[in-house]
Amino acid sequence: MATVLVVDDDAPSREFMRTLLRYRGHEVEQASDGDSALAMAALRPPDVVITDVLMPGLDGYALARALRGEPATRHIPIVFSTAHYGAQEIEPLAHACGVHDVILKPAQPSTVLATIDSLLVVEQVSVSPLEQMAETQRLTGAGTWELDPATDTILVSPGLRDALGLPSARLPVRQLLRRVHPEDATRIASMAERTWLAGSPAAAELRVVDANGAIHELVVSCRAASGSGLWGVAQDVTRIRTQARTAAQTQVDWLAVRRTIDAFHSAVLTAALPSVAGVGLAAVYLPAPERLDIGSAWYDAQAVGGDRLLLSVGKVAGHDRHPAAVMGQALAVLRAYAHDDPDPVAVLTRLNRFLTGTGRDDTFVTAVVALYDPRAGHLRFANGGHPAPVVVTQDGDSVAAILVKASGPALGVLPDAVFAQRDLDLPPGSAFCAYTDGLTDRHDDPSSADGRRLLRVAAQAFGRTDPDQPPADFLAENIVRDMLAGAAPDDDVCVAVLHT
Repeated sequence: MATVLVVDDDAPSREFMRTLLRYRGHEVEQASDGDSALAMAALRPPDVVITDVLMPGLDGYALARALRGEPATRHIPIVFSTAHYGAQEIEPLAHACGVHDVILKPAQPSTVLATIDSLLVVEQVSVSPLEQMAETQRLTGAGTWELDPATDTILVSPGLRDALGLPSARLPVRQLLRRVHPEDATRIASMAERTWLAGSPAAAELRVVDANGAIHELVVSCRAASGSGLWGVAQDVTRIRTQARTAAQTQVDWLAVRRTIDAFHSAVLTAALPSVAGVGLAAVYLPAPERLDIGSAWYDAQAVGGDRLLLSVGKVAGHDRHPAAVMGQALAVLRAYAHDDPDPVAVLTRLNRFLTGTGRDDTFVTAVVALYDPRAGHLRFANGGHPAPVVVTQDGDSVAAILVKASGPALGVLPDAVFAQRDLDLPPGSAFCAYTDGLTDRHDDPSSADGRRLLRVAAQAFGRTDPDQPPADFLAENIVRDMLAGAAPDDDVCVAVLHT
């Protein structure tokens, strides 16, 4: 059966293990401390070691590490046996020491025997080493080669011969070199010379043309053989290198598209917001840094007749046309309609008709359009399928943030869609905040989608001040920062704040 070394400073525990394991047919050796066990294992390595953890002198942890540190004993399975630790406490420690299993005292005899049996099962591999080597070479595109300087010939393995389309497994060196790129032939010759002279292994890369004219990229190792020959391994890495180059080019193309989109947004979005007496304006646009498969968002503000201000935030979604192109077109049309009639319902109605009349795919737009009169403190807005804006007000020390909803479908879907208006009286010192769903719909925080977290964040940011920063800028930047909590956005984030 097997030789089991039982190490425990408690004699009854050792006797329990000895009786049980001998009944199973195992030979049992005993040690009362780790130092004795280490000496016994060095003299006659056992098949399994069962050791107590807490012992005087060399404890179980130190014994396990010492056994693992010696070549003659590092392979021996070790089992911890303990009454002082629970499973959750001892298992991480056992794993750190290279211990295979844990037996908790008092142990059931069946548990002890099953543990030892599991460690003594020997899996017999039915495949011969030569078969394993051949399959490994096939999957990795590798093979061996050997240079015989006496005959000036190279012998290659069958897999390498087939991969390179060579006429024979043994061929003259000059015949093989005719297939090698001239620059690489010089490199290979230098590598072989260094190995001959210094005897140290070396590796190099070369390009070889097969019988069909295809170029193979190889990584070749070179070692000194007995006598004056050389041998090594060659791996065909053509597919790997091609995939790497394709991935690199894809990354370059991706970055070029990303830069184009970002440049387009920078050019289209208003850099300097208009100045209207009695109003503070701020906007933040933050692109998702690692994605192209997302919509395109905008913010916009323009002064309109009667010293009023028109504010809009929107987003384009779809797959056929690029959202950034649709966004530029929609924003230009919205600005033109607002110049003619800034009423939010009228603007959304006309924009919706334009989008449904010109759209030929699944692209749609969501938007909030708000018209604010600072002299009256009155704000009117309409919503076309967009997240509900937030209004933040303060009464003494009390800050309240609410979602203000106005019904209306997304734009570009129904040609005769109807949009409801919502009228609000904003007291001095309050704020109106419109945003895109990239602010609230986050993979790492699904609970943010209902808007409740945004209300808390907006109220907390509104309650703080910075004397060196306008309230609208401070509120917009802090809302974005606190909602993202240091993470990159999953979608483009756009936030616009109107502070009275």
